[in-house]
Amino acid sequence: MLPSYSPKGRKRSQQLQLWKRTGLLIGAIILSLFLWVQYTILTTSLGGVPTHVGELQGATKQVSQHNEQAHLRGNEHTQGQEPAKDNAANPVSVGGGGEGAGHVEEMLADEDVADVEDPNQTVTAVPSEQQEARRLAVRKAMKFAWGNYEEHAFGGDEVDPKSGWKLNNVWGDIACSLVDGMDTLWIMDLKDEFQRARDYVANQLDFSHLGRDGNKVSVFETIIREVGGLLSAFDLSGDTIFKQKAKELMDLLTPAYDEQEGVFYTLFNPHTKEKTFASWAGYRAHIADVGTLQLETRYLSDITGDPKYAEMGDAFYQILKREGSYKNTGLFPVHFNSGLGKFDSRGSVITLGALGDSFYEYLLKVYIYSGKREEDEYLRDLYDDAVRGMEEHLLYFSIPDDLYFLQEMKVPSFSCGTTPLNTAADIAVQRMDHLLCFVPGLLALGTLSETEDHAKNTKHLELAEKLMETCYQLYHRQPTGLSPDIVSFPKMR
Repeated sequence: MLPSYSPKGRKRSQQLQLWKRTGLLIGAIILSLFLWVQYTILTTSLGGVPTHVGELQGATKQVSQHNEQAHLRGNEHTQGQEPAKDNAANPVSVGGGGEGAGHVEEMLADEDVADVEDPNQTVTAVPSEQQEARRLAVRKAMKFAWGNYEEHAFGGDEVDPKSGWKLNNVWGDIACSLVDGMDTLWIMDLKDEFQRARDYVANQLDFSHLGRDGNKVSVFETIIREVGGLLSAFDLSGDTIFKQKAKELMDLLTPAYDEQEGVFYTLFNPHTKEKTFASWAGYRAHIADVGTLQLETRYLSDITGDPKYAEMGDAFYQILKREGSYKNTGLFPVHFNSGLGKFDSRGSVITLGALGDSFYEYLLKVYIYSGKREEDEYLRDLYDDAVRGMEEHLLYFSIPDDLYFLQEMKVPSFSCGTTPLNTAADIAVQRMDHLLCFVPGLLALGTLSETEDHAKNTKHLELAEKLMETCYQLYHRQPTGLSPDIVSFPKMR
């Protein structure tokens, strides 16, 4: 028999339900307010960066050093120098409309930075005791991180930082963290840890299972992390087990290379030999994938005496020479249609950030690795052209924050042409990837490898310093002290 309720009981039950719903609603409101407050804190950390680009004419005489930067560094302003006005609404384009290169020089020169090779320049060196303390602190951090990996997840691709669980199939279950970190262990003189990792590579590291679960591996990630890690360990230690394992893995990956198209495919199953480009990239290659293999392929050819690896990697460089950059800017859309043999800018962007970053890095590094031989001089030219394009079309300056940043450029038109960049069809996207923080180091490396062009070196090193300041501020202005992956101007969001 079903229970019956009196009118009073039903009323009490209805009141309880009403209180429950009211409580849930209040809880949801409180949670929403909390999240809104957190979001407001984060988004105002880089607030004040304006949304659109102003004209550059006369700007170099109006822009002055911001108080905040000197304050953060613990320095006072130079006498007679005024802070930038907070109500300045427009960032200054360093090079829109095809006339930016000269203005970059003007603005950098206006900062009155001493020449990098000026013998009279006064440089305040960090005391040796402080340098040693920093070195030991970094080594201690590595020892701590590696110790936890070794204790909880040794041989795993990664270790979950919260649970301590061993994560095996992140990169194919090939001990990726172990292999990728061995050169760091050697450089930091953590030889006991290195030896234990070496023994794992020699006795337990195996690649024969790759693809048997039906999954494809990332060719790019596997080469730069695993093959590259093994090659670095071999170069530093001379232990031939690393060369042997690097060759073994690379031979599994070579079927991912398409000889007719001249590129490695993005995803590959070593067991079934099935290869494809990523669906999210429109089944196209992107230049960071196909243009960030050449150090590994050249070095593997050098130490094995087999030229096929270098020939596979360098095939994409021949495409670069044939096709040229986007509208002669020195820059390339991130997508490449390998079937057509053309850079495909439909729905693509030009950026030194994600999907493009390490492509530009390798232009310089492969040239240096080659011994700067004459037949590779074109790589240095491609690098110099890319830096010029970056200065003219991607480098912008935010007046209120006194920061330079590197924006993206949407390029909806197909392939290359002669129409100048920054036309109505080419749309600026004022955001900067944290990945771009490799650029200051790359610019500095470029000055070390070029000894003849003093003026260019000076300008590049000044630019490196300014971009590094922005990268520092990405961390410093966050409540957590950690930089976001992407910062959108006028404010981080």
